[in-house]
Parts: sequence; structure tokens; C-alpha cells
Amino acid sequence: MRKETRSKIKRFMIEFAKELTSVPFTVDELKKAFPFHSLFFPEEALISFKQQRSIVTKMGMTLYPKIAELVAKDRYEDVNLDHEIIGEVEVAKINVIDRIINDLRAGRIRPNFNEETKSILSAKSVEKRKVRIIADLFVGDFKPGPLFMEIKSPRPNLDVCAESKKKMLFFRAIFADKEPQAFLAFPYNPFVHRKNYKHSFTERIMDLDHEVLIGEEMWNKLGGKGTYDELLTIIEEAKEEIERSRSKTLDEF
Repeated sequence: MRKETRSKIKRFMIEFAKELTSVPFTVDELKKAFPFHSLFFPEEALISFKQQRSIVTKMGMTLYPKIAELVAKDRYEDVNLDHEIIGEVEVAKINVIDRIINDLRAGRIRPNFNEETKSILSAKSVEKRKVRIIADLFVGDFKPGPLFMEIKSPRPNLDVCAESKKKMLFFRAIFADKEPQAFLAFPYNPFVHRKNYKHSFTERIMDLDHEVLIGEEMWNKLGGKGTYDELLTIIEEAKEEIERSRSKTLDEF
């Protein structure tokens, strides 16, 4: 990763963290608001508990996509967030995609990347229909082919899984002649190791081996081998800088 990219990522992390870590309540107010929680959590953890939901939401909406964009731009030029993709797809292929999604949701079939791809590509019709999808992250000059990423939390609900899968199948149909790469990507892995990953909705809809990137895999896919370890180092550097800034502020008082 280039030095300039590392600097941009660290600066963004620091600014993001500082913006979200100010609390408009005192510890005493939080103890009154959450009296039973104070039995289990020290004061700092009580503050974190109050902030947690808001922070997690904004991490998903802002932090992960922006860092993914910065990482991808270190190697590629055609990198876009919330990117609109419009293409014409044969009606026969659209019908196959709709059937696959419905059957997966109902549990009538198991996800199978190779079989699904074969079924979609073999469906032919003269009539075509315009299809519009939005990529959380799109890398047009990715190698071996254009990259589509749905960046979601590691435990998406059934609707999110199904909608992501549908967009991925349409993407692969639109770019069928360009070796399309389409993934549901999780920025972190709460199960620690991939082999331990278990989530019924993801497993029902996605072929885990071909369509899902978990934690380290996502970041290394974008930035190359070792990117995830670099990000861990940058996070530690950002934390240290934030702590120094806090200490300096306290000393001034």
C-alpha cells in the first residue's frame, strides 16, 4: 500500500472516530439512565454502550465503504461507491434469475455458483429488458474482470441476502463476457475464523465458497495480499494518535 494511501486511511479513521466519540451525557446521567448496566460495566464501558448502536450504524454506512474505496484506489482507477449500473439482459435470463432467487428463499434449492451460472448463461431469448442495479463498490478496471461488491454486516437478514444475490446475478449477466467478479463482502468476521462462520440466511442464499468474502478476504481482494494486516497496523496508529490528542486536551485543562 502506498504511503499516501496509508495516510488518507489513517486520517479518515481518526476524523471519523473523533466525530462519533463525543458524548452529550455525563457518567452520572448514564448511571441513572442505565442503573442495572452499571453492575456489569465500568464507567467507560457504559459510555461505549450508549454510543454503540449509533457507531455501528455509521460504520456500516460510512466507515467501511470509504476505507474500501481508498484501498481499491491504491491499485485501480475506475473505483466508485454507490455506483449505478444499467444494462440490457435477455428476458429469459431475467426469468431464470427470478426463479433462482425465489427457490433459494423458499429453501427448494441450495446455492450453487456453477449451476446457477450455467442456467443463466444458457437461457436465451430475443427480447431484452433494461436492468438497473446499484453497487456498494464498483471497480471497473479490476482484474480479471469488473468487480461488484455488496458491503454488508456479517449477519444480514434474509431480504438483504436475497436482494444482494439478485444484484450479483444481474451483474454477472450484464458483464458475462468480461469475467465479472461479484461478492457479498463482510468487513470483519465476528466468528474469527472463516470455517466457524455460521449464519442461516447467508448459507441459504449464497454459495459461501464463491460469492462471499469474510473479513480479511474482502480487504485482500481489494488491495492485494497483506492489505488486511496493513489495515490493522493503521488502526493501531490511529488509536495512538487519538489517545495522544485526548491526553493533550486533558492536560490543557
